[in-house]
Amino acid sequence: MKMLLVPAFVAGALFLPSAKQDAPAAPAAGPAGSVVGKAVFEGERPAAKPDIAPKEEEMKGCHHDGHPTELKDQTLMIDDKGGIANVVIAINVEGAEVKPRAEPIELDQMSCTFEPHVQVLRVGETLRFKNSDETNHNIHTYAKKNKNINNNVAGGSSYDMLLDKEEVVQVKCDIHTWMSSYAVVTASSHFAISKPDGSFEIAGVPPGTYKAEWWHETLGKGKADVTVEAGKPATLDLKLSADDKKGGGRKR
Repeated sequence: MKMLLVPAFVAGALFLPSAKQDAPAAPAAGPAGSVVGKAVFEGERPAAKPDIAPKEEEMKGCHHDGHPTELKDQTLMIDDKGGIANVVIAINVEGAEVKPRAEPIELDQMSCTFEPHVQVLRVGETLRFKNSDETNHNIHTYAKKNKNINNNVAGGSSYDMLLDKEEVVQVKCDIHTWMSSYAVVTASSHFAISKPDGSFEIAGVPPGTYKAEWWHETLGKGKADVTVEAGKPATLDLKLSADDKKGGGRKR
């Protein structure tokens, strides 16, 4: 299997093409399979970033019962076996019915950290900025296609935002400047986010050959072909490195 790596891009750039653009062949008949795999860092690992250490006064009102107050840098999380967390992998199945989920997708703010750090929304879904802290947060989104907001969300309250355009949106807090999160808005029918050990599973994929695409906030994005047989798991292992973010269309 070959994976084409393309140049990295910044938040706000288009993540995946819509079903009308470069759509894959129609899936074959038969029971659905799945795509399983692991995103693994290849090469010399970058030095681990130190924990975020705000001043005591900056953390006032940030403590939330039952949630740790240690602030970890989540931009590149690699476990002891090389597994990479928060890699988004997506596949578009032509003709698949894709409906926005009716309930808002929550992005919580607790202990002055966005939870989760990365999540995927379908085009047309609502992102709910929930504030579980006792302090105010200032939600600031960085989008090129969706509406940008720069709104205060008081402790214990929430704010809803419709995301109806396909792109990657970075979310930050202007009050607690270390806070950062990403909402990946996609028209693709099937997707997953890698777990802390780098593993992922995309379930319910009809038999056929597809173009899987991946994205990571610091390692860029890439593509790979994957063939799913009826009722069987197809393996897609991704090897990412620090060189990938430099682009160059390198194959492996």
